[in-house]
Amino acid sequence: MLKRVTRPAKRPSLKVVVPIILFCTYYPYSWVILNEGSWTGYRWTWIKMWPGLPAIAPRALFFHYVSDGFAYLLMLLITAVLVILMIYLASLRRWLFGVIAPLVFILSVVNSMLAYALYRA
Repeated sequence: MLKRVTRPAKRPSLKVVVPIILFCTYYPYSWVILNEGSWTGYRWTWIKMWPGLPAIAPRALFFHYVSDGFAYLLMLLITAVLVILMIYLASLRRWLFGVIAPLVFILSVVNSMLAYALYRA
């Protein structure tokens, strides 16, 4: 009987995974800075919310009755958990990294469109 040679799965480097996942997560929200218009206090509020913007959908759906400060903390917590989870999953296998990075980017673009609609409302 032939023995099957198993090789350890190749894992992508965290030096590659972390910046790419962070780019895919936060780049779609660059409209906050690149958008034309005046730099009002409202816009600065959105710039300050940028670290938590990937969790704007849960904020809009579930946490609209809580105070703004607590809702922002929940947004940061949800964003941190999701980003850490995506970095962990993307660092497991190369093929998984190739699936996770575009998926994160596509979902961030959709979420960014929602955030932009809320910004303009």
